[in-house]
Order: sequence, then C-alpha cells, then structure tokens
Amino acid sequence: MIFVNNLKSVSNQKWTTTDKYPGVRWKFLIDKDFNGSNGLSLGYAEIAPGGDLTLHYHSPDEIYVITNGEGLLNKSGKLEKIKKGDVVYIGGNEKHALKNDG
Repeated sequence: MIFVNNLKSVSNQKWTTTDKYPGVRWKFLIDKDFNGSNGLSLGYAEIAPGGDLTLHYHSPDEIYVITNGEGLLNKSGKLEKIKKGDVVYIGGNEKHALKNDG
C-alpha cells in the first residue's frame, strides 16, 4: 500500500475530542480505520496550553512531530521535555502521555 495524505486532505474530517484528554483535539492522516494502514497511526493533533494527553497505550506504532511549543512527554513513567522540531517514535503498546506545558 502506498498513498499520499496531507493536512488539506483531512480538512473535512471532524476534529476528535474526548473528556479523557482535556485540551486535546486530533485528526487522523494514517490509521487503520481511515485508510487501512497496518501497524502505524499518524494524526495531526493540537494540545492547548495546559492540555493533557493522559497516559495511554495502543497497538499501532505512533510518531509525534512537534511543530510548535514545548511539552512534557511521559515515556512509561520517565519524563522528558520536548520542543518544536523534536520527533518522537512510540512503539506499539508502549505507555505514553504528553502535556503542553509551554
């Protein structure tokens, strides 16, 4: 499978939000439910100042590209400061969280 997606291609997709992740909203660019990818999920997320993507895990691998601001990444209990320009790889079923503290 090979395909190309960009932010404009998901402009009609509704933002997903949940009370579980306050101050966080996202759209999927690559995901099993949207385009049949297997083992990788990639979305475009916005985390408001103070927003918290609380500790969770899921089977697909995931990549975060930090495009603005800074935050605190929780890697299964180990905290690391991340900032604009950082790229984070998260393996499947690894517990992770991200808080916008910038």
